[in-house]
Amino acid sequence: MNPALRVLYLEDDLLDADLIRRALARLAPHCVLEHVSTLDSARYRLTGAPAYDLVLSELRLPDGNGLDLLTHVRERGLSLAVIILTGSGDQEAVVAALKAGADDYLVKSGDYLERLPQVMAAALARFHAERARKARPLRVLYAEHNPFDIDLTQRHLAQHAGHIRLEVVHGVTEVLDRLPDARREALPYDVLLLDYRLPGFDALEAVKTLRDERALDLPVVLVTGHGSEEVAARALRLGVADYLVKHPGYLFELPATLEKAHHQAEFMRQQAVLVESEARFRHLMENMPTLAVQGYNRHRKVIFWNPASEALYGYRREEALGKPFEELIVAPPQRVWAAREIAQTLGGAQPRAGEMTLVRKDGEPVTVYSSRVMQTNIRGEPELFRVDVDLTAFKRTEERLRLLAAAFESTRDGVVITDLGSRILAVNRAYGEITGYSESEVLGRNPRFLQSGRHDRAFYQALWARVLETGYWQGELWNRRKNGEIYPQWLTVSVVRNVQGEATHYVGVLTDISQIKRAEERLEHLAHHDPLTDLPNRLLAQSRLAHALEQAQRRGRRVGILFIDLDRFKTVNESLGHPVGDELLQAIARRLRQRLAEENTLARLGGDEFLVVLEDLRRPEEVAAMARTIIELLAHPFTLPSGPEVYINASIGLSLYPDDGRSATELIQHADAAVHQAKTQGRNTYRFYTEALTRAAHERLALENKLRRALERDEFVLHYQPLVSVREGRVVGVEALVRWQPPGEALVPPARFIPLAEETGLIVSLGNWVLRAACAQARIWLDAGLPLLLAVNLSVRQFQRQDIPECVRMVLMDTGLPAVHLELEITESTLMEQGRQAVATLTALKELGVRLAIDDFGTGYSSLAYLKRFPIDTLKIDQGFVRDIPHDPGDMEIAATIIAMARNLRLDVLAEGVETVEQLDFLREQGCDACQGFLVGRPLPAERMTALLAKPSAPSGFAA
Repeated sequence: MNPALRVLYLEDDLLDADLIRRALARLAPHCVLEHVSTLDSARYRLTGAPAYDLVLSELRLPDGNGLDLLTHVRERGLSLAVIILTGSGDQEAVVAALKAGADDYLVKSGDYLERLPQVMAAALARFHAERARKARPLRVLYAEHNPFDIDLTQRHLAQHAGHIRLEVVHGVTEVLDRLPDARREALPYDVLLLDYRLPGFDALEAVKTLRDERALDLPVVLVTGHGSEEVAARALRLGVADYLVKHPGYLFELPATLEKAHHQAEFMRQQAVLVESEARFRHLMENMPTLAVQGYNRHRKVIFWNPASEALYGYRREEALGKPFEELIVAPPQRVWAAREIAQTLGGAQPRAGEMTLVRKDGEPVTVYSSRVMQTNIRGEPELFRVDVDLTAFKRTEERLRLLAAAFESTRDGVVITDLGSRILAVNRAYGEITGYSESEVLGRNPRFLQSGRHDRAFYQALWARVLETGYWQGELWNRRKNGEIYPQWLTVSVVRNVQGEATHYVGVLTDISQIKRAEERLEHLAHHDPLTDLPNRLLAQSRLAHALEQAQRRGRRVGILFIDLDRFKTVNESLGHPVGDELLQAIARRLRQRLAEENTLARLGGDEFLVVLEDLRRPEEVAAMARTIIELLAHPFTLPSGPEVYINASIGLSLYPDDGRSATELIQHADAAVHQAKTQGRNTYRFYTEALTRAAHERLALENKLRRALERDEFVLHYQPLVSVREGRVVGVEALVRWQPPGEALVPPARFIPLAEETGLIVSLGNWVLRAACAQARIWLDAGLPLLLAVNLSVRQFQRQDIPECVRMVLMDTGLPAVHLELEITESTLMEQGRQAVATLTALKELGVRLAIDDFGTGYSSLAYLKRFPIDTLKIDQGFVRDIPHDPGDMEIAATIIAMARNLRLDVLAEGVETVEQLDFLREQGCDACQGFLVGRPLPAERMTALLAKPSAPSGFAA
């Protein structure tokens, strides 16, 4: 008995609905049909836990169409098969439905009611098979130069087709670089997705290259912003699998299009393999008693069942005769489909051949290769004969033969057999490949004609003396190929003896070790050079520096070390991508290499760090001069192969031998320390190593130890800086600012301990303390009748933690502060580093009811597209854009633009660092909502802030 099939049926025509209900009650009584007449009703029935197995939907509806319901099902990942019903003349819509993920369609004409149960069963089976297939990733190489399209496509596939794995490249050259040069090499991708308009190269020319020159059968899907029948026709002639126009909603068609292209290619490959296999083993199968042959009449019942079928499927001939094919050897879920497929073949459809999984009598699955032949009996009735080969043993045999053939073909050792007079009697194919001589050219000759001249007579005398004494010699020697090339080989010479122990022949086995020699040289190079820039690496740089120090010690000269650290290289990687970062490093290496003399060493230590060793110095000023030269060299922009023009600076640390150290390790460490000094003093400069740097490092370590104890000893206090309405001049909130007050010492400025807390990870504990203490104080003010907004900064480390929303929720619950009174500030750079994760974290925080602000806005690299996705309430203009107002027109323009953009996005905007009345007037004119800075209020302890909040007068900056 068939299990119940739960069907949701969407149809506005009550007459059609009644016809289908009656037909299913008669033909498929196991179907439980639930009818709805509107799109909204169908969507409502699909909410909550899945209650249906299949959706049957009319295409055209009064409040939409069946494609809308199909989109609803697929976007929510509902485990439902979908069939679209349509009248005649809707073929275009049917194609769109199949591309959007429909499992089947049915035209309401002719005997469609009779065919409906089979269509439903096939669609359900296809849906489940498709789900199982989608569990495997589909590897797609995506060529697109438009970052916006790339981002949309990646996000759409991540949401709707997680099994599709995109690798993005930006041009045709990169596509060709990632694909093999010939069909014999394995394809690293399943589908190639090409944008029609790519810079510098026609996408169709790329397809032509893949098809004609490389003979690759990688399926290609072409996308374009403008439809063109001419382009489509040309693309299909060149072998493009499918063609998509970037119309609204085309991304919903993309997964199905990619999968279809992959399926077609896989199908063609499988067909090719099967045809080749069938041709190869045809004679074998025709004469093997293990070929399982069955015959079926027009009712699909068995009329012939040979002994091989008995052995294969476990049914005796008497049991099988008269039984329907599908009831004997087909698994229940596929029986309807199998019966229909056999019936179609018996009805005149082309017989198929292929691999399939059937079921033995004991229930065990068996994979067979099945071929079918149609014939007509003497009564004129069609009969179908199947020839099944059990692939279980065949697959094992095939694998064994493949391994044996591969071992034989991959044997690259040449073999030569001579008589005792050293005349060649036989050679194998590899011998000819190695030496360049064919068998006919060497037979009867003495192998000495291959000698290179690199070994003297004594060498060969020793070789043969060893063979005659021990029967064996092995070693390396150099011979000459037919083309005159001298090459190294590993040769083994052995004596062949007969059963009496007498020597009869000599056998030489030779291996061409040219590649091994080259690989050794290459490995030696790679062990001492950076693979990206081909510069000496740290190991070679230290070796050369040590050698330079030895030379300098003997000659009484100086050696200079320049430790180069690129400024803000991480920003290039994050904003333009790691491939662009690699191009920049290569360009920097080339520019520096051209400037430095050959006797000096330029090395890449790793990441964005380079090292220069200057030998034979007479004066320290020569090192400084070189540092200035390098800074000037880097000042010019780099135009990279992928297109961007990039500006980069460097901080350089200098150390001298023997002044700053006597070992390579010590000098490099001291130059590294000087780099940090250059970075702290403004970057894009150089600094010599001094003893003061060592003292500073020790002081920093002491400060870190004190900082760790400060949390335990409750040495931190909070100050609050007022946030003031620009229009009204009243305090609308405060920002909590942490201060460190060690007992008996001066207040430690935040600039000294906050970066250290970030580096050590203590910022998380400190930030949690600040959040809790500030919320507790805000609750006190609220209870005192002083409601206001509390702004608290979240550090990078805090924001990166997955539990930050739960942490904020617990603080609000413990302190009793309503969420609407809390605003969390996150820097722009932090949000951009997190990308998609930032959106998820911000959304979780926003759901708590708190306000969200972007701090230091304008200093990062956020785009308007990202800004619109962030659920934020406030933009805080970085004080760097406020400080020079009204003297710097550029800063005024930036501030005005940020305010206007915030208004368009319906966001509040607050200016930081307001210190003059002119700045305040400008911000008021531009419509800025709020400000903070020394003009309107300095940070104050809680008790002094309470007194300030209790006063009704406006802050000092508004006195005028």
